[in-house]
Amino acid sequence: MQTILIVDAPEGDSSLLASALRVEGYDVQVASSGAEAWQVLRRAPASLAVVDLMLRGTGTHGLELARELKAVHPGMRVLLTSAYHLSERQLERADCGVSGFIPKPYDVGEVVDFIRTKLSGPPSSRTAWRTEASGVVERRAIAAAAGGRSRR
Repeated sequence: MQTILIVDAPEGDSSLLASALRVEGYDVQVASSGAEAWQVLRRAPASLAVVDLMLRGTGTHGLELARELKAVHPGMRVLLTSAYHLSERQLERADCGVSGFIPKPYDVGEVVDFIRTKLSGPPSSRTAWRTEASGVVERRAIAAAAGGRSRR
């Protein structure tokens, strides 16, 4: 069973998303701060983390936490989520190693499908950003024929 860590403010959408992911068979751990996220990860490593960009009043910004998670757990996929939209270019500039961005509010079913897709594919260091119609921004593997260049 794969473990998913959701780091979001208690009043966020985390409880609904956590319930939906549990129904799909995932072990879901929820943390309301960066410090709490590290405590959870000491008990149970996660395959994927969903981190709110604006962790209010927790001392750790979502981008900072994403960078730290990727540095300590390079195989973990990290997705950012926020009511503030980030473009492909902003994600590239942030250089935080995330695998995608989920804008709030979101359709829980779409996010569950997106997470399932992210967990089923291998992590890739050769990736490009792509924006979906729903506003979700994701990193995807570049085909070998692309010669390592990003295509938009």
